Amino acid sequence: ICGLYGLTLASLMKMGNDSAVSVVLKQMLWLLAFGFLVPNVSNAGHVGGFLGGWLIGYLFGPGYERSYTLNRIGGGRDHADFEFRQMMGPGVYPSIDKAILPLKYLWYSIGLAICAKPQLRAIPVALIKGILEPGALSGVRAFLR
Repeated sequence: ICGLYGLTLASLMKMGNDSAVSVVLKQMLWLLAFGFLVPNVSNAGHVGGFLGGWLIGYLFGPGYERSYTLNRIGGGRDHADFEFRQMMGPGVYPSIDKAILPLKYLWYSIGLAICAKPQLRAIPVALIKGILEPGALSGVRAFLR
């Protein structure tokens, strides 16, 4: 969840949506406060997930372009849906070309890590087995019979 908060924060920062950035940061502070109040909750894991999500969103997420004409009232024709415009704000469009690194580099690095470390090679096999045979990895399947 904190990784998704970090990813959301990176996207909102790139968009320039300061009011939504403050909402995400407040939610993260609430989560950290909850972690301090409840025993056996790892705040280090929460912060690590948040920073990891932010880093991936910042490096591999799309950039955003602004259209001066669409920012003006009646200045241009906007083909975006109402929900899109409500989230993005006036005159903002995502641009994959403006990403710092292409997303394919993330997938290449994950694939390279899986090939390089023998301990990680079991992860894709376990994912496929878990999708094809739900409950097989956890032992729950034996109880369902």
